[in-house]
Amino acid sequence: MNSIYCKLIIASLTDKLKTFSYVMLTYGILSASNAQANDSTSWKNWKESDKLSVVYRSSQYKNLIEIKAYAKLTSSLSGFIYFIEDLKQMPLWLDNAESASIIEQITINENIFITHFNGLWPVSAREMVVHSRYWQNNDLSVEIAVDDAGTSIEKNKGFVRMQVHSAHWKIIPTALGQIEVTYQFVVDPCGNIPQWLTKPMTLNGIWTTLNNLREQLPNSKWQQVHKPGIKERH
Repeated sequence: MNSIYCKLIIASLTDKLKTFSYVMLTYGILSASNAQANDSTSWKNWKESDKLSVVYRSSQYKNLIEIKAYAKLTSSLSGFIYFIEDLKQMPLWLDNAESASIIEQITINENIFITHFNGLWPVSAREMVVHSRYWQNNDLSVEIAVDDAGTSIEKNKGFVRMQVHSAHWKIIPTALGQIEVTYQFVVDPCGNIPQWLTKPMTLNGIWTTLNNLREQLPNSKWQQVHKPGIKERH
């Protein structure tokens, strides 16, 4: 009798555990779905064209926005990587950039560099030091991780040191000589700049940068050069 009673208790507990597991699984799925829905609806459009778009949303950092820029560009993967690595030419396409130079070349695909930005009244000149590393995935997409490296060198006099909270590039080859680029970032300009001024400046700046890439990248000399270790889509 005791044995039968024990079996009944175990069976009952097993059923309850199954029910609890199902409820938790369902809750987890619903929570994930809600999080994805919130993530997709939280973005606000800034500007959009047939090949470019810029959206933004509030970030976890006070008074800072997160920006996601997207572009369909005519370029090879190698051409794109070589183009953005050509720091002497960076002021020609990166909005408001004055100069850029390597601080340390760690490997062929990893380095630390500094970019100086022009001041524009009432905003002082600024500089940004980052650690950049890229890799290629099995699906041929290329990712570039960008981290703040402000502690690498002393701050230059006359410049405000910006801080990169997060920055990431993803480049997807869609056809021969065609790529889709997504750049998502949160950067603190630092200093005493009101949000009503930094928000439009940053958004307009990334829109100008995307247009510069769209115009200059296809005609770059780097389109004729293959980067070792990078596989192209044929």
